[in-house]
Amino acid sequence: MADKKNRKISEKQNIKKKHYDQARGRTCVNIGAAFQRWRELKEREGLESDANVALFLLDK
Repeated sequence: MADKKNRKISEKQNIKKKHYDQARGRTCVNIGAAFQRWRELKEREGLESDANVALFLLDK
């Protein structure tokens, strides 16, 4: 099995990854210390995704 540290990525793959990371970064929100409460709410309400938790909170 190839060592991941020594694997080289092509320039095309590197650019694609950079664009993907930038797009994902625009949708990330750091909730810091509230993370544990977020997970507890998600479990307690039986919500399947973080998007559903956000909608649940917005609809309250």
